[in-house]
Amino acid sequence: MMWFVMLVAALTGRLGTRRQRALAAAAAERDLPGRLAVLRARPLYPAAAGAEVTFRVTDDPDAVVHVRVDREPPGQGELAKAVADGLAAAERWRDLHGAFADGGHDVLALDRLVAEPWIAADITNETVAELLDGVGRCLARREHGAPMTVLIAHPEVAARLPDRDPGAPTLLRLTARRRLAALSGGRPYHRAWFEWRDGQPLPGTGHLTLVRPFEDRQRYAAAVEASAAVWLAGADPSATVCSAGGVWRLLPGRVDRLTGFVVYRDEPEPGPVFLGKHALRVTTDLDGALVGTPEILRDVREGRGPLRLPAL
Repeated sequence: MMWFVMLVAALTGRLGTRRQRALAAAAAERDLPGRLAVLRARPLYPAAAGAEVTFRVTDDPDAVVHVRVDREPPGQGELAKAVADGLAAAERWRDLHGAFADGGHDVLALDRLVAEPWIAADITNETVAELLDGVGRCLARREHGAPMTVLIAHPEVAARLPDRDPGAPTLLRLTARRRLAALSGGRPYHRAWFEWRDGQPLPGTGHLTLVRPFEDRQRYAAAVEASAAVWLAGADPSATVCSAGGVWRLLPGRVDRLTGFVVYRDEPEPGPVFLGKHALRVTTDLDGALVGTPEILRDVREGRGPLRLPAL
């Protein structure tokens, strides 16, 4: 039954955008004969908003052009601006692609246009510093130096990326939802970020953040809370763990150790949600087991106010 509903929705969308496709194609032939070709049109919500029509540029295999069309064809100025935006994005892409290719990295996808590039690397404690330095140099090579982070997938994930239409414009393929979902949805990945000055990443400031699927984060938090509860039972029998939520960061130069805070209470609180007024600063492995001795931080919350935790 579900496949039938999806088929009807697809056919309805196609029929509903036929007029907008025709209007956009006519405008392109009027203003830029032979240079634009309609690729697709998707209805906008609500339906009264018309459709977004996507073109490829016949003399630029990287560029993609998006135009909103309703009851009238796009005006000459509107179409010209959309084409200029598409060509400018393609130039930024070639700049970004060249900078990373020079550093030995293939850009697999773009989380934003044109930003947040995805690359592949198998990161270890022995290679993390070299990788971050190399990614920083790639970012510094660009002519268009807007600050951005870099997303890093495991090579096994990169090897299985879907590519439904290898002949589509580069920027359409690299921002495809299925491609991005395949990179970010199945297993953990890393985000590399830097401190920036005057449009350049500062050397030696690279950091990695571990990004996990929701279920993995839940399992990890539960494991940390259980490990902290065992340790607290020996250090302070009156203590009860409240939560291990919040930001967890990789230790500098490590990809197998995380540090963060576990909040706990040692006296009764009004329920039903127990906030806790003390915290443990802990280091864990990737499974949530404690590594080393936690640091007790007392009175980091007053009443039911916000936590006052030190920087990690």
